[in-house]
Amino acid sequence: MNVEYEDLFSIAESCMAASGCVKEVRIDIMQDAIDCGEPDLAIIDALDIVGNDMTRLSHFPPQVLDLTNDPEWPEFHRFRDTLKKAVFD
Repeated sequence: MNVEYEDLFSIAESCMAASGCVKEVRIDIMQDAIDCGEPDLAIIDALDIVGNDMTRLSHFPPQVLDLTNDPEWPEFHRFRDTLKKAVFD
């Protein structure tokens, strides 16, 4: 499935919330990325924050797994193995 650029904004907002990040600086960085039209960077930052925490990853939107297989978004491919193990809500 190809994920459209426009869809990344809502995905990024969901990922930011699901990351459970409490550090104001990291939240500001993710929000700035979204506001500047770079929602992919916010998603990547949220994934970096969560790491291998399957409980928090389960709250991410399942479209994030689609991004790891999408040729349009190669920056997500490095998360493929981790996200394949996640069970999404």
